[in-house]
Amino acid sequence: MILNSRNIAQLGEIATLLEVSAYPKPGNVHRTQDFENMVYEDFLISGSVLRENLEIVAYNASKYYPNLLDKIQIGDAILRSIKTTQNLVNTNTNLGISMLLIPISAGFGALENEESIYNLPKMVDIIMKNTRPEDAVALTKAIVLANAGGLDDKTSEYDINNKNTINEISKNNVNMYDLFEISSKFDKISYELTNGLPIISEIGYPTYCKYDGEYSRNDVTLEIYLNLLSKVPDTLINRKYGEEIAADITKRAKVILKDTEIATEERLKQMNKFDKYLRENKYNPGTTADFTAASLFVGLVDKYSKTGLY
Repeated sequence: MILNSRNIAQLGEIATLLEVSAYPKPGNVHRTQDFENMVYEDFLISGSVLRENLEIVAYNASKYYPNLLDKIQIGDAILRSIKTTQNLVNTNTNLGISMLLIPISAGFGALENEESIYNLPKMVDIIMKNTRPEDAVALTKAIVLANAGGLDDKTSEYDINNKNTINEISKNNVNMYDLFEISSKFDKISYELTNGLPIISEIGYPTYCKYDGEYSRNDVTLEIYLNLLSKVPDTLINRKYGEEIAADITKRAKVILKDTEIATEERLKQMNKFDKYLRENKYNPGTTADFTAASLFVGLVDKYSKTGLY
């Protein structure tokens, strides 16, 4: 792969901008729809904030892999991303995306020129397993600062709502991978980062490869989003409203995929109808949006890994 850390970060930012701009992305903020507490421009700003941190970890990974993995500082990058975003937009627009894209960016940075994109899950796994307790502390602070929804009463072990958790993490030498293993039971992002990126590798990235170049960027992004939602119940909806509602939303997405074709008027009609239903009920598939951005990131880096950006 001939991309340098700056190139990787550029493509990561582009992925976040494509994701938030996709219209009409059901149940989420997009270019023609805002929420009461967050608007389209907030996500543009948070994507710009994320870019610097993607570049830092990609550079650190290229410099310190494989002998000094504790110096990559994944947790610091996530916390810095959330702090800066909070200062600029004062809302949680990029916690999930930061938690996914920052480790993936580090994985890209660690890949040697001759290594394929298919080595990425292994790289991310190695990097995550070698994070420090300081990374876990920074991650915990980032989650608290972002005020992530639906996390009450999810675990008694290293609960972010417990004031003693940070001290316990340091005392017990718990790293970020350990925390994600615990939360993987109820959080798909945590599961993804401790199980070889299965959702991105098996659903999101292949969908990008199938449609990129044949359809518009908007249609490709929507197709990734819809495929993900049709196969994986959304974590955020599950946490807030329960498994039954999350499963029903997945079923509705599956029906749209089955009954309509990409980039057709009927698809657009059904997506708008689905979008209206989700908004009226305040069902926000936010984790699916995060996985869409991550899938685009992997697809874009793969696409330009041999040709470069210049």
